[in-house]
Amino acid sequence: MYTFQALQVLVFLIPGFISAVILNVLIVRKAKSELGKIIEALIFSLIIYAIYSLVIDKSPITLIQVGESSTYSYNSKAFLWLCLFSIVTPLVFGYLVTNDYHMRLARYLHISRRTARSSVWFDVFSDQKNYVIIDFANGRRIWGWPMYYSDNPDNQYVYLSKPAWIVEDPKTGKSKSVDIGIEGILITPEQRIESIEFL
Repeated sequence: MYTFQALQVLVFLIPGFISAVILNVLIVRKAKSELGKIIEALIFSLIIYAIYSLVIDKSPITLIQVGESSTYSYNSKAFLWLCLFSIVTPLVFGYLVTNDYHMRLARYLHISRRTARSSVWFDVFSDQKNYVIIDFANGRRIWGWPMYYSDNPDNQYVYLSKPAWIVEDPKTGKSKSVDIGIEGILITPEQRIESIEFL
């Protein structure tokens, strides 16, 4: 009986842990403690089994007792549904978090002012799909398309595609772009970004 109960607990927890692992691959977020990971897996398991109970009315594993002997019965169809829900649930959550839909609704309803992303740096780069001009602390400026960027403002990495330096024309005094002639350039924290202009 104790073995069966342990097996039931394991079957209940595994879908949540699978979902949590998939969600961690899909979205950028702050690291969780071990307790936080377990709580998240439990919440995912609760959601998955709530959906599961609406679709399948059978337990994935049952204990059959005949006289003094007992056997375990596995429902393969139920396990397939659990696997499907374990994959689809984090995909839906990942889509909502990446596009900030659920928090956008919360902001619209004046429930919250927060976003789903981990930092303002990540918020701006995710929402502003434009060319940028990066101003460095030494006065240099570079222009390009931010193809890749870090999610952490403490590590300000930005990869610019088709970059060009912005220099001042000594004759006219106006700024002009000078093509570097390379595919892209990775801006690292050592370059000391002072500000970023979104065009």
